[in-house]
Amino acid sequence: MTERSRHSTGRILAGLLLGLAALMIVAMIPMQGRLGSIAFAADQGKAQGEVEVLAPKAEKKVYLTFDDGPSTHTKAVLDILAKEKVTGTFFVLGKQVKQYPALIQRIVDEGHAIGNHSYNHQYNELYSDFRNFWSQIRKTGDAIKDVIGYEPRLVRAPGGTFLNFDQQYFNLLEQAGYIVHDWNVDSNDSKRVGVPAREIMQGVKSGALGSSVIVLMHDGIGHGETVKALPEIIQYYKHKGYSFEVLTPEIKPVQFQLASRDRWHRNPVSKTWIDANVASVQVTGKPEIKQQFKIWTNNGEVLFEPGQYRAVAGVTYVPVRTLVEKLKGTVSYSAMDREVVVTISGVQWGMDAVTGNARLIHEAGMSTSLPWKSTEYDHQIYVPLRQALEASRLSLTQYELIPVEEA
Repeated sequence: MTERSRHSTGRILAGLLLGLAALMIVAMIPMQGRLGSIAFAADQGKAQGEVEVLAPKAEKKVYLTFDDGPSTHTKAVLDILAKEKVTGTFFVLGKQVKQYPALIQRIVDEGHAIGNHSYNHQYNELYSDFRNFWSQIRKTGDAIKDVIGYEPRLVRAPGGTFLNFDQQYFNLLEQAGYIVHDWNVDSNDSKRVGVPAREIMQGVKSGALGSSVIVLMHDGIGHGETVKALPEIIQYYKHKGYSFEVLTPEIKPVQFQLASRDRWHRNPVSKTWIDANVASVQVTGKPEIKQQFKIWTNNGEVLFEPGQYRAVAGVTYVPVRTLVEKLKGTVSYSAMDREVVVTISGVQWGMDAVTGNARLIHEAGMSTSLPWKSTEYDHQIYVPLRQALEASRLSLTQYELIPVEEA
């Protein structure tokens, strides 16, 4: 055999050996399972040593929500959730909070979430005028706060937002810090009186099994069948691989789209009303730390107690009567001129009771417009503190917030 033949034969054998090795590797890949497939794919087009890792499968979460409570059924619901070691979210009515405060406290103590569901659930009142809806949400928030120490941000509209909310409802609630939640699975436990447990279970099973499921149920009066269905509902989602979570302000809410037609005939609320009622509200969903507000002026110190001042968009407002009392001034009201007149240290300024426009009053009946307005909150007239002091020829030189220790 010539030298050229020996080299040619060697190259052929080497090629056959390399081809056989490649076939063996390919044959091994299915036997290696998923990890082998990933490693093989990672070698294609990547530098040596790089490994491609598949993203973990998205976790499926279910949020069990209960509306219209608390009631005589809520204890049983809480007992079942505790036994199954799962959590839920309770959208409560203010009037029921007043009746069952201990159940509200238990809901929070056992790791569940609280949401606001209006005060009395009366559609005609809630959706005929946003001012009525707002009043009920605030009243319920205060009732919850009296029990657990803070007002929750979560809100659910009775009947859901579809055909009930217009864009202003959404906008103003968001402006105040509230977060509105609808649902994407309806258990149908309220489609009529006394829906049996088997139909409730069927309503749940007919719902979509997405990555995030929010189930509408009720623990209010007349929903004993929901209690009966609850253990099976929990087992159903456990078998489907869901974890049970509570709704929080950080979770993107499920909200129905605005309807193309109107169920309710109402007029938008005015900017004046919004400025007086909504603008000063910013719900945080956290326990409120009570603080005194101490200021120093060129005429001495003044101390405002918690509740005697409000911060709105970086501006501190105080009730005009409180300010006048602390600065030893006087305040009067002229019904003819619809004007509130304040006198502090011999200086007079007035505010229009309707528009809030302020003016500095000079001698001989002359006046100069002031570049600020008063506002109304909780049936009191509030004025911007720094500007009101300046109108009285006083300067705010320093201030301090002092936490108040609870007894």
